[in-house]
Amino acid sequence: MTERILTELREQVRLAHGPQPEPTAGIIDSQSVKGADTVPRATRGYDAGKKINGRKRFIVTDTLGLLVTVWVLAAS
Repeated sequence: MTERILTELREQVRLAHGPQPEPTAGIIDSQSVKGADTVPRATRGYDAGKKINGRKRFIVTDTLGLLVTVWVLAAS
């Protein structure tokens, strides 16, 4: 439900700024986040490059900066 709303709003904004409702390019960013004590060990991992035990979140936006998707995974 939330994903459908996000897609519809993104398409409306894109149509207001240009002719294409679907993005043709995207920007990916990630961030390692330290896991709190309340986060189960099964969903945490270790990012050796950042030396963080926790989760890693990935955010994808289109070229207008509109959110396309978000993933949260174990940092490993």
